[in-house]
Amino acid sequence: MTTLHSTHIDAYLSQLGLPDKLGGLELVSQLQARHLAEFSFSSINALYGEFLSLQEADVFNRVITNRQGGYCFEHNKIACMALAHLGFEVRPVLARVMLNGLDTNPRTHRVTLLTLAGCEYLVDVGFGVKTPILPLKIDSNHSVEQGVNEYLIERKGQAVKVSMHAPEHSDLYEVDLGIVYEGDCEVAHFYSHQHPEAGFVNNLVVSRIESGQRHLIRNLHYLVWNEHTGEHTQCDITGTQQLQGLLQEHFRLQVSMPVIEKTFAKVYERANQQR
Repeated sequence: MTTLHSTHIDAYLSQLGLPDKLGGLELVSQLQARHLAEFSFSSINALYGEFLSLQEADVFNRVITNRQGGYCFEHNKIACMALAHLGFEVRPVLARVMLNGLDTNPRTHRVTLLTLAGCEYLVDVGFGVKTPILPLKIDSNHSVEQGVNEYLIERKGQAVKVSMHAPEHSDLYEVDLGIVYEGDCEVAHFYSHQHPEAGFVNNLVVSRIESGQRHLIRNLHYLVWNEHTGEHTQCDITGTQQLQGLLQEHFRLQVSMPVIEKTFAKVYERANQQR
């Protein structure tokens, strides 16, 4: 079994460029925001069809060293390990994604629960373009403003519902704060990237959030919006060379052309079937 050595976590933290002498919630906040800016969310590997090991060294090599991107079971595992390495009290929790309006979906989203100074927070670096860029305090019902975005926290016992309240309303997910083991994550991860009907097996989703700009590839469309100006732009993706250029320039991803060709063909065929 491979393990992730502490020097690899140190290399990850070094890439984030965290300021010296930070501690507490400020350090966690900087880690979350800088991770989202540096390492893109991506469903490419799931769409391509490979089995994605969650062994620590494998996850680190895919997402950090080789810059292939990843999704919640990869990004949030890395962040959770890094925060534990820094001395924080953290553990994984699982959530039901509610973007489709259903509250009966299976728990297929991994988040990190942080306990700090007697308070509980959710730390998420793996929910795509709508990911909060800072920790969310979950001890009570309240709203949290992060720039132009407002998130609504609703807690009932061991369940915490997170919604985007502004600029538009969207239910994101409901977290179960019960004990979760890595084996639970393995099961949910297997479904999410291997089941033929899983969302990421059938859709190309890539995102990165930096300095108030949110970049998104959704199948054959590239979108970017500036939270400071409200400006939205969009273009169609018509070929593999264009897709490779977008992935490199706007998402800092290094994806081989054979992988790009297969994923593009799969998305293109599916789009034609739905017309």
